[in-house]
Amino acid sequence: MSTTIDGRNVFLLILSGAWIVSAQTALTGALQGTVSDPSGAPDGAFRFLRLTPGADYEVQISCNNFETWQATHLEISSGEVVSLNVTVKSASRSEAVVIEASPSAIATDSAELSTTIPRRLLQTLPTNGRILTQFALLDVRVRNANALGGDGLSQYRLSINANIFRDSQHRLDGNTNYDTLFNNIPLQRVPLSSVQEFRVLTNQFNAEHGSTSAGLTITTTRSGSDQYHGELFLLARPSGMQARPPLANRRVPNQLLQEGGAVGGPLARQKLWFFGSYERTDRDRGSFVTTVQPGFYVGRYTDNVGLLKMDYRRRDDRLNVHRDTNTNTNDRVGGLVQPSAATLSTTQGVGGQISESRTWGNLVNELRAGYVNAVPSNTAPQRASVVIQRPGYSTEGAASFSMVRTEVYQLADQLSWQRGAHTIKAGADFIRRKVRDRQFDLFGTYTFPAGPPTPGMQPILYTQRFGVAQLTYGQTQWAAFLQDTWRVSSQLTLNLGLRYDYQSIVDDYNNLGPRAGFNWDIRGDGKTVVRGGFGLYYDQPFFHGLSQRFLLNALNAPFTTISLAPGDPAFPTFPFSFSPLSPPPSLNLAPRNVVLRGDQLLNPYTTQFTLGVHRELAREWVLAVDVTRTLTVKQFLHFDINAPAPFPRSQPGQARSIAEADRTRPLYDPSLGVSVFRGVPVREVRVTGNGGNANYHALTVNLTRRFAGRYFAGVSYNWASAMNSITDDHLGANPQDWSDVRRAERARSDFLQRHRLVAHAGGQLPWRLRLSGIYMASSGLPVNALTGVDNNGDGLLRDRPPGMGRNAFTGTPMGRFDVALLRTFALSESLSLELRAEGFNLMNHQNYYVFNNIYGNGATASASFLRPLAGVANVDPARQFHFGLRLQF
Repeated sequence: MSTTIDGRNVFLLILSGAWIVSAQTALTGALQGTVSDPSGAPDGAFRFLRLTPGADYEVQISCNNFETWQATHLEISSGEVVSLNVTVKSASRSEAVVIEASPSAIATDSAELSTTIPRRLLQTLPTNGRILTQFALLDVRVRNANALGGDGLSQYRLSINANIFRDSQHRLDGNTNYDTLFNNIPLQRVPLSSVQEFRVLTNQFNAEHGSTSAGLTITTTRSGSDQYHGELFLLARPSGMQARPPLANRRVPNQLLQEGGAVGGPLARQKLWFFGSYERTDRDRGSFVTTVQPGFYVGRYTDNVGLLKMDYRRRDDRLNVHRDTNTNTNDRVGGLVQPSAATLSTTQGVGGQISESRTWGNLVNELRAGYVNAVPSNTAPQRASVVIQRPGYSTEGAASFSMVRTEVYQLADQLSWQRGAHTIKAGADFIRRKVRDRQFDLFGTYTFPAGPPTPGMQPILYTQRFGVAQLTYGQTQWAAFLQDTWRVSSQLTLNLGLRYDYQSIVDDYNNLGPRAGFNWDIRGDGKTVVRGGFGLYYDQPFFHGLSQRFLLNALNAPFTTISLAPGDPAFPTFPFSFSPLSPPPSLNLAPRNVVLRGDQLLNPYTTQFTLGVHRELAREWVLAVDVTRTLTVKQFLHFDINAPAPFPRSQPGQARSIAEADRTRPLYDPSLGVSVFRGVPVREVRVTGNGGNANYHALTVNLTRRFAGRYFAGVSYNWASAMNSITDDHLGANPQDWSDVRRAERARSDFLQRHRLVAHAGGQLPWRLRLSGIYMASSGLPVNALTGVDNNGDGLLRDRPPGMGRNAFTGTPMGRFDVALLRTFALSESLSLELRAEGFNLMNHQNYYVFNNIYGNGATASASFLRPLAGVANVDPARQFHFGLRLQF
């Protein structure tokens, strides 16, 4: 189509399958620019919004007696604006001369700090296991919270700006995709072949995004078009050629097979399109069992994920499903844990979304409705039995069952209005979450003396949990926002927004978050930009953690736990267990640890400041330097109102008994020999409240060349400092001393990597070869040194050596290099075959996340202190190779 710009004889031609209208939605991008004559005098301006994300846009500008200006293969991303500042030149002869050009490499309308990974990079860069969230690590401000070889929940957990991983959010096609049960994993998973683009927003994002102060990922799925396109792929990891696991003395089975495909096209041209994809993963992975009968246990993992999408002009509908089973999640069996303790884990989910857009002149309204029914956790023993613990030697048996099902209903509406220099967005979002949570233990646990069994050895402790928890809980969230992108001039853009967030499980009603950003194009040529901003961002607290803990640890909790020692008349004869429903009346019940809700719970919030300079050094090359400062307050902490009196230690080895500590507790009743709270024997009485805080400072330097022409490249460095007073469970872990939680526990964030470097590059080689690689290097993670004994007698093994703060030590540096080599063969005009070889951690660097943190109770550290711990959740995988093929049509 063509249109006249500002009444002048200048024409703009955009060639694309997208519908072009005058406003933008949550799922689309935008194209804007100016047109000037050779003297620099403005001839006009243009702005097109609501463009479907993709890389096939072409812009052509022509004018009588001027050379034709043309830009091809423009990439439009959701939520981003591509800027074109065009100067048309006088033609030296009557015929037009086409001048190839490209858009500005620097965003000139936003202050946000973000990274976009388009589909071309998703297909080109190496990725171990086709896990979408691992692409977030290309943003230097993001790191994985667990080792990359982990599975289950751990492989999706991301820490953004050294924040607790539970604060990170996820979006899928505009709607929430956040699993509030375990926080920081996508509730719905979609095939990698169905993803159009993947974005990471880390700072200064607009008011349309909320519920997090840390950052979020945004996944946009593909749609069909008037052309039929598709692919079939097969990817394999042969077991025999993989390096042995870190810290292991031999290789174990480690094989992977992934297969799937995608197809899209028209059902009725220019009216109705479809897109569908399906992927399956099968993996066998061995883990070492070091005691009783040394060898390895093979865990089997199967995953199925699919998506179907229908688009009808203003409307698109999506249905996605996933289901996986795992017989050894995160290598639960391994080391001292025996095969008899194996469990079966199953997760699944079904999600659907309907989106519809309506246009009235320069107004566009987008309505999105979504529903998800998911089981993010379902575990059961493969063979339930009494649990036997022999410290330092073995753990046998499994007796715990649990299943959590959640439903999510969402309705969101966004109105966009283009008026002069203002692009105004307003919207509201309503989310209702419901959870059914069931768990119980079938048998009890016998603890024997440490070490291997000997003839006649008897247990020294018996514990059993009674009752069945069938919990039902939920929450309601709603939000509203107003955002104005005001193009004050051709050089200055302001981003002004206001957001309100409400969450029913807390008592906060004044969560207004103003946001203001600026983007100053110093010379108006898109070459040098200064940008920055301020914002107030509210978190959505750990819904599952708060709700479940209050229910399971209440005075009238559904569970009752007994603990019996030999000599007690009720002590059972091994391997007997009592009925799991309720204990016999004759049994003495141990004092409870109680968790109570505080009188007023508020949403934590973060104040963010950013300032940066971005400079285009050469065509497509951009250097960006940004500084970030955040301050978070009102984070959740536990306060024990029945904590024992402080026990200051000045010398190693000092200790007091639990009985001595219990007698100093405020609720202790000498006549009963136990603390009593509201008629119930207790030890801890924890009250949840807002008391934690955190701050973060960072300097980020990026040098990038976007995917244009034959190659792309980028290198990023981040220096950061992060301090907080809570750990990764979002409610505050057990402190060393309950009397001074805020000050004594304040230290480096568990997720801080002081230095982090990420580089990636790729391009075309001779013989149709394509090579790409990713290199990451970083400082080690903090290590919290403990004595390994209960020095202060509070019943918790959280005591540190005298004079030593939390996270006083640092683990070893990390680094890895991944590479992918691709070769494409043209089988026909519309059919091609791609061969793929990938190598991960080619240098076989040992990247350790977890270390032995037992310093010991003496004056010097134990010999095993700071030794790395083995296991897929504790250390990145060793060197691995994948081979695959993909048929495209």
